[in-house]
Amino acid sequence: MRLAAGLAVAFAAALITFLDSPLLLEAWLLAFLLWTGLACGALGALAMGHLLQESWLAPVRAPLDAAARTLPLAVLMGAPVLVGLDLLYPWAGSSPPAMPASRAAWLSPWPFRLRAGAILLLLAVVAYLLTRPGRPDKRFAALTVALLVPSVTIAAQDWSLSRDPSWWGSLQGFAVWVEGITAALAAAALIALARGRMPRGETAEGEALERALLALGLTALWLWFTQFIVVWMADLPAEAGWYLRRVEDHWGIIKLALAVPALLLALALAAPPRHRRWRMATVCVLLLASHALHLWWVVRPDAPLALPPAWLDAAVAAALGLAWAAWWTEEMRRVDVALRHRGPHAAASLSG
Repeated sequence: MRLAAGLAVAFAAALITFLDSPLLLEAWLLAFLLWTGLACGALGALAMGHLLQESWLAPVRAPLDAAARTLPLAVLMGAPVLVGLDLLYPWAGSSPPAMPASRAAWLSPWPFRLRAGAILLLLAVVAYLLTRPGRPDKRFAALTVALLVPSVTIAAQDWSLSRDPSWWGSLQGFAVWVEGITAALAAAALIALARGRMPRGETAEGEALERALLALGLTALWLWFTQFIVVWMADLPAEAGWYLRRVEDHWGIIKLALAVPALLLALALAAPPRHRRWRMATVCVLLLASHALHLWWVVRPDAPLALPPAWLDAAVAAALGLAWAAWWTEEMRRVDVALRHRGPHAAASLSG
């Protein structure tokens, strides 16, 4: 199944690259960021769970392991983006905006491609090592976190935020990754609930998982709000322009009427003590919806050439999502086989 998913993505990537269509590339970029962000978020959640030896990791480790192991697929998903930089990023076009020399050197096509390739390769290798059966060494989990923070922050800045080259040195790259961790943990919790792997009733693991989702959601909200306050108080014209573009047309509705209320409602439902399965499921769905809408709001208004219709975004995201889900399903099957072969104590071992 992984081979079929990889071949399907490779064929679609070659087709998108050959067509060289700004509309299709824009839709592909958003889908690439969505699914790669979930894989990177799963890796971050695993690293922090192992490092801190959190009890919430036990019921969700299997789906997180499988999600982190989809990172090799991200290499194929990213190929059209790296080839079509001139259609997606203003600084890569024929008339790049004026920038300081150091920033222009950083935001140039080949350094960008080399950074992206190195980061994706690093993340795929780390994911393979971290998701091996058993309890990972805390020192390796700490090393993973130390590698993830700068690499994923740089990747988020490059892939999502550099479309406006004046937006530089902010908290937003880190905030994008924290949102990805939140979304990955929410998706893993939903899968654990659907598979019957989440403990029923009031359990320490369930309450710890709700607290983790609450803490991550609050952290993402704080990071985005802090960045906004800094720009507002400092009266920075270029950064203020970034926000102004995102309140024009329908973008303000997406953020203020959909993404933010979904996040706030999720936090309100996660705040009360005593784990409830239905409440956790609702919190997870709201967090995933908020993440997808917010990513759309961050990335799309700075499109240099074309704005795809919403149906095209949804279609491309769904197509890549099917391939991602097929790869993930195969990895989950490997985890289940390992559980059966390793005997009754395997679950505890795989749960860390």
